[in-house]
Amino acid sequence: MATVIGGCCLQLYVTLSKDVLFNGIQFCSSSSSDLVLGTMALFASAIFSGFIASLIVVRDNFWPHLFISLGIIAKFLLVALCGLWSGPFWFEVGLHCSLLAGLWLGWYGAAKFPLAPV
Repeated sequence: MATVIGGCCLQLYVTLSKDVLFNGIQFCSSSSSDLVLGTMALFASAIFSGFIASLIVVRDNFWPHLFISLGIIAKFLLVALCGLWSGPFWFEVGLHCSLLAGLWLGWYGAAKFPLAPV
């Protein structure tokens, strides 16, 4: 359940931050301030989603985050195989790595959060 809710939260917040707030983050057509703020918003979305998924499982459990991470990697491979880049390869790798890092940072933050039930 935490995997489904965390994955849906990640998809929702990434869509809101990437497509609604910044009208799509693309390396070639977005301004540098939009790129910086947009990638920070994506990172914050992943942190929040990882935090929510950790609070749902209540214990120090990493399995939902592992499955969500596999979903992020599968999405990256799909984008790579179909050639649906929004910029250079390193830009796409950076976006997906920030999603992975934010998800696991949210897991770590929820594990160390003092009010989380044990």
